[in-house]
Amino acid sequence: MKKSLTGVSLVCLLAIAAPGAAQRRIPQPAAESTDQVELGRLLFWDPILSGDQDVACVTCHHPDLGYADGRQLSLGPGSVGLGPDRVDESGGRIPVVKRNSQTVLNTVYNGLTRQRGRRGFGRRGDGGQSPVFDHASAPMFWDIRIRSLETQALEPIKALEEMRSSAYPEDEAVDSVVARLRTIPEYGRLFQDAFGDAGIDSQRLGTALAVFQRSLIATDSPVDRFRRGDRDALTDEERRGMEEFDDVGCDRCHGGPLFTDFRLHAEGVAENPLLAVPDTSRGRFRFRTPSLLNVALTAPYMHNGMLASLEDVLDFYDNGRSENPNVANRGQRRGGGGPPAVDGGFRRVDDMNDQQKADIVAFMKALTAESFDRTIPQTVPSGLQPGGRIGR
Repeated sequence: MKKSLTGVSLVCLLAIAAPGAAQRRIPQPAAESTDQVELGRLLFWDPILSGDQDVACVTCHHPDLGYADGRQLSLGPGSVGLGPDRVDESGGRIPVVKRNSQTVLNTVYNGLTRQRGRRGFGRRGDGGQSPVFDHASAPMFWDIRIRSLETQALEPIKALEEMRSSAYPEDEAVDSVVARLRTIPEYGRLFQDAFGDAGIDSQRLGTALAVFQRSLIATDSPVDRFRRGDRDALTDEERRGMEEFDDVGCDRCHGGPLFTDFRLHAEGVAENPLLAVPDTSRGRFRFRTPSLLNVALTAPYMHNGMLASLEDVLDFYDNGRSENPNVANRGQRRGGGGPPAVDGGFRRVDDMNDQQKADIVAFMKALTAESFDRTIPQTVPSGLQPGGRIGR
């Protein structure tokens, strides 16, 4: 039996030596169990996990699209095609997923914290403390309603618009999928190799999916190479953008080695018109700051995909005003039961000129890594089409 090494204390490959974006070096996570990774990969691609057996996890998190899907809002069961080309064939029976599909690249770093303190890496480094990976408390989803990738991995199986469809009730979804897996001899052998016996249950299903996703690491971008000592890795424009990123205040939320504070913020992004009701994010219209690693691969942006490009994102922050009637701008009176106000960090982003915006976009594009796992299984144990109905 090969045991997973998750949750082990780790040391940075290179100490964070000085303030600024250039010194935010990323620590190396521990290796995962190879057998669990390969089992998780097959499960990630297998439509057997969905109610109508027509979608898989990869339907909305495809390697050709940076492990996202390139859509404002995803289309799950009852649809066909990949990414922006995907179309609804359910006749509207299955609604769109209400939030933008986040990449699962570098999800392992959602559990990155410090040996002391609760807020993870600060804006300007780690204070000399060695990082650890606390996977049990890793924040998940745009609203952080779930902690740990193991728990999160089972939630789409329950969601009508993501994987479940109306094949079975929500509270029976995971058990129904586990029952299906138990009828497939090859999965019995794979679970045996991964966990030491052939038992298949929801906990092991979540673990295998989580371990595979944590293996998807992409940290060889030009910025990564620069902060590892290759001073020729960035162009002059990208270097200017790196400094201006901090100077204008982007690092207030997108700080540290992962360019995120993993916290919730209200920014007043306009509601997506594809949704029948506003997305309140548990009542406060606050959403988690995403990491900017590989951000150029995952347009459109924000929690509901309403900003099409990085240029649009910078224009939105430069305007500095809520575009959502449910989120108050600075100076509006909230009163007793008034709307939540936009986050203070959002309001403090300084005005940017066109050259600064161009430089910052160049820097963010330099956060793109090229060498990450793009393996596509030719077959999956269920015998279904890998990825579901993602071809036309």
